[in-house]
Amino acid sequence: MSLNYTSIGDIGLTRDDPAFWSQPTPIDCPTVRVIGLFLCVAALAGIVLNGSLIISFARHKVLRTPPNIFIIFISAVGFFASCTILPLAGASSIFCYWLFNRVGCQIEGVIAFLYGCSSCYLMCTVSLSRCYIVVRPFNAKDVTVVKCVIISCIAVLLALLWTILPLVGWNEYTLEVSRTSCCTNLYDRRRLFVSFNLFIFVVVYCTPLIILLVTNSLIYLGLKRMRDKIAHGVKTELSQKRIDMERRILKSIIITVSGFVCTWTPYAILFFIGAFSHYTPPPMATFVCACFAKTSVVWIPTLYITTSTQFRFSLVDKHAVDKLGAASSNAGDVPNATTVVRKVEKANEDKE
Repeated sequence: MSLNYTSIGDIGLTRDDPAFWSQPTPIDCPTVRVIGLFLCVAALAGIVLNGSLIISFARHKVLRTPPNIFIIFISAVGFFASCTILPLAGASSIFCYWLFNRVGCQIEGVIAFLYGCSSCYLMCTVSLSRCYIVVRPFNAKDVTVVKCVIISCIAVLLALLWTILPLVGWNEYTLEVSRTSCCTNLYDRRRLFVSFNLFIFVVVYCTPLIILLVTNSLIYLGLKRMRDKIAHGVKTELSQKRIDMERRILKSIIITVSGFVCTWTPYAILFFIGAFSHYTPPPMATFVCACFAKTSVVWIPTLYITTSTQFRFSLVDKHAVDKLGAASSNAGDVPNATTVVRKVEKANEDKE
């Protein structure tokens, strides 16, 4: 027998019935309200943090390095998601039912899916660009701002393609079990729905996860090999200063990627269980994991801001940082902290 959302919800309504879209949540309403308030706070935090990143990239030319282009795109989609999906899901959770009828559900589902897909792919582009620079340091100048913009646009367009597929008949966007937010249909066991869910699980979660693990491992091993050569007096492709710089960048990337993976993995696991097994995860567990995944709009910029030396010093003094543009001559080149501090102090003295 085909298992679908209606049978799970046991409400006896079809999606063509307007009443289907305004049914109260089957989960404990006070708990849902608390999480709804948390989503609204996360929306505000996401707007502030991602907006701060975008403004900083716009104001400081020194930050607009090729690798940071990917961060700009991630911030842009995060800012858009903070302005849309979190307020919609948060407000509906506060009222304990979906407030925005079928059309609103389609819009929220599309934006949430687009944000998740594009963020995964953009994270991969960050790691791939650093891996290319470390593995082929003499070709680092090939990684230009224009090429990074083109690659970022391709990543977002690819995510948009997967997002459109449910709108044209391969799966569909419908209410989640909590009935306060929307996603693709995980519970219909017809081949059309199962095949899409399997496809998305592979190309949006598994493939990017493998790419992130492989590329960051290659970067780490490559830098470790060069450090060992330098310790034995062997000349390497990169200088000690450049290796230290790449290690700092790698640390920032790994922390940011780890935060992203940790926020999305619980939801991906429940997605897999709900889509491909006869066991239906508890509605509260699915709801909490879905909300936690949406809050990646907050964790990604937070982790980047706190781990990126280059960005933190851009907040110290705009006039001083503008004088440091020449310090980032290579793709993603970041001067060490001591050098930056001295240059910032000198610039401040010049102003005084």
